[in-house]
Parts: sequence; C-alpha cells; structure tokens
Amino acid sequence: MSRKLKMLLTLAGCLFILVAFAMLMIQTIDKKILSEADIKKIIAKDYNGNITNIDLINHKQDYTLTLENSNGIYQIIASSSSGQMKEMKQLKSYQKPNEKNAELQAEEVAVKKVKGTVIQKKEKSDRFIFTIQSKKELYQVDVEKDTFKVIEAEKKKPTSKEKKLTKITVEEAIQIAVKEVGGTVDDADLETFSGMLVFEVELDLPDGREAEVLVNAYTGDIEGITYEN
Repeated sequence: MSRKLKMLLTLAGCLFILVAFAMLMIQTIDKKILSEADIKKIIAKDYNGNITNIDLINHKQDYTLTLENSNGIYQIIASSSSGQMKEMKQLKSYQKPNEKNAELQAEEVAVKKVKGTVIQKKEKSDRFIFTIQSKKELYQVDVEKDTFKVIEAEKKKPTSKEKKLTKITVEEAIQIAVKEVGGTVDDADLETFSGMLVFEVELDLPDGREAEVLVNAYTGDIEGITYEN
C-alpha cells in the first residue's frame, strides 16, 4: 500500500470519528435540554416574580433568565439540562439603601414624642398606633404612615387587655417589694395609680407596722412606699 493511500485512509478515519462524535454530542445535548416552559416552572418554585426574558447560552449548556419582583430585577443562570441555578445577581433594586422597617421608624418617632415603654402596637390603613407607658401615665400615640408625623398623643386609661401586657408578674413584684422593705406578704393586686399600672403589694413588717409598696408593672421600679402603724 502506497504512502499516499495510507494517509488518505488515516484522514478519512479521523474525519469519520470527528463526525460521529459531533453527532453524538448534538444528540446528547438536544436530548437533555429542558424546554423554556420547564425551566420557568423550576425557577418559579424557588423564586417569586415574573420571568420576562429567557435565552440559551454557553452552547446551549445554560439558560439565562430575567426575573422581576417587588425587590428588583435579577439575572439567573441555570443549567439547561437539570434546571439547577448556577448564578444569580441583582441588576436593579427597588428598595432604598438602609431603608428601615416602616413600623420601626414610626415607633422611634412615637417614643421620641412620649418617652416610655411601648406595650402595644396596632396598624391601620393610614397610621400606626402605639400604647406607651411613660413614667407616670399611659399614652396612645398615632403616627402617620406616609410622613411619619405624630397625628396625636393623648393620655388614656388602661384597658383590661393592656393590663395583661405587663412586663413583670405579680410574683416578681412581690419579690421586689420584699427586697425593698422586708416583711411578709399580706396581699398584692394590679391597680391604676396616677394613670399608671402598678402592683400594690401590702406587707406585714417585723416591727408590727404595715407597708404598701407600689411597683411599676412595666419597669419594676418602685413608685411609692407607705407605712402604717
């Protein structure tokens, strides 16, 4: 066999192998590629939003998708054969940087207006409503949602529900009172004193006297002590 013929046969064999390999790769890739509908379903299971664009990239090995939701616009790259996400980056944000939670902002405004402890929060369509226990009084402070301005701040009488929102228990109030003046407990009740919720703890002292200790129901501070012979 001539040298020229050998070269031709070798080239023909290489060409056949290359063609066969290329056809096999094409068939394999085409067989594994998920449809656009399938890839959308897979991504939608894990990410909320509207998929606005989808394309095959990287020689059909991956899909690139554009997803938009309330937080912004994102680019997602996922495997075209399995749907597994490979990369996700935010293209545009709809949130302001360092934006605080609206309720938290409103609460800061309310506490700045009336210094004290927030014991209850409510939300209406146009405002946040805070119940605040100050040092001596109970207040309701309304803060407008759009502007974060105080609409009103007024004293109020505690409701039965608000009485249940005390920060300390009656047992803890008794411990505070006994630690302050000593003696043994005779009675302890939740009362309103100057618009403020207090535990009224009555104690029998070793010297025969009686003491009435008022313990702030929210802070645990002693608001007053009265001794009786």
